[in-house]
Amino acid sequence: MAIVNTVLTLQDLPAPPEGKTGWPWTEQSELLPDRMPDDSKYPRISIVTPSYNQGQFIEETIRSVLLQGYPNIEYIIIDGGSNDNTVEIINKYEKHITYWVSEQDEGQTHAINKGFAIATGDLIGWQNSDDFYYVNAFDSLVNASVNYLEYDVFYGTRNWLNLDGDGVITADNHQSPFDLEKMIPNANMSNQSMFFRKYIFQHGHFLDILFNHCMDHEFFWRLIFKGYKFIFVPEIKGCYRLHPDCKGRQLNNDYITDTVRICRSVYNNNELPYLVRRQAWSFLRFVCLNNYGQLKLAEFRQSLYDLINLGGIISIDVELVVKYIVSFVGETQLGNIRKLKSFVK
Repeated sequence: MAIVNTVLTLQDLPAPPEGKTGWPWTEQSELLPDRMPDDSKYPRISIVTPSYNQGQFIEETIRSVLLQGYPNIEYIIIDGGSNDNTVEIINKYEKHITYWVSEQDEGQTHAINKGFAIATGDLIGWQNSDDFYYVNAFDSLVNASVNYLEYDVFYGTRNWLNLDGDGVITADNHQSPFDLEKMIPNANMSNQSMFFRKYIFQHGHFLDILFNHCMDHEFFWRLIFKGYKFIFVPEIKGCYRLHPDCKGRQLNNDYITDTVRICRSVYNNNELPYLVRRQAWSFLRFVCLNNYGQLKLAEFRQSLYDLINLGGIISIDVELVVKYIVSFVGETQLGNIRKLKSFVK
């Protein structure tokens, strides 16, 4: 497998498609020297890109990796058998890609794990095929990794590129220094700007294949439970692209189901601070009440039973008890009562 062991420039890559300008089309990162200041080799950075039918975006992802001006990159692309132009684009950059495959797999989580299993870098990250890194992200990462040897995971800032709306890039202000209370229900860190030391995977820690949407969030929490240390490095920057076909925009995504499972594990961990566990509980209560509000009464009762199993009967408040009793009226009758109340108003 070929390693990119010299800095790449715009002249080394295929010309960008017509009309594409700016980073990473007509701009590149600052070029680093071949050796570090102490004359040692730069740590190897491995990037895994899971891919499936993202041909309209993946070229930008690839270029944002290769144009980091970094002299020791291992780039791995795991494609799930795309039937669009993805493979054609990968072939354009093949001589700069360490390993790639296009074959049916078990989904995004499985694809990422396949890449992690063969990655040999000292620092390993994944970047989805519709997202990208910003300039000098790898330089910022390595500077942090050599200056903060006691840390295991490095993460930075993230922007949103909203193609559902006006296409404007905005900063995601939720990204912030490590704070457990800010990780519920959504993590204040993201894979678009995150890297792990290789021993995390050598210790046998991989994404949980049972999580389809929040596998990253669950992975972060599991590493925290194991005692790995996270550090926020704002200069490491990535971009998350929102578009009609992205997983977060699918109506049947597993966000709620996955987050409920995560919050249960957080609440059950007695070593975590009380306020963190209470926040997890509050989200579970919100899901319970949301089921009631949507007249999903069977789901409401089941989620209430789950709350009781977690915290005991004394953890249930009056509002939940009243709604539990009313839920036996039935969806149709309760819906009619709501309509009547609305009409009276």
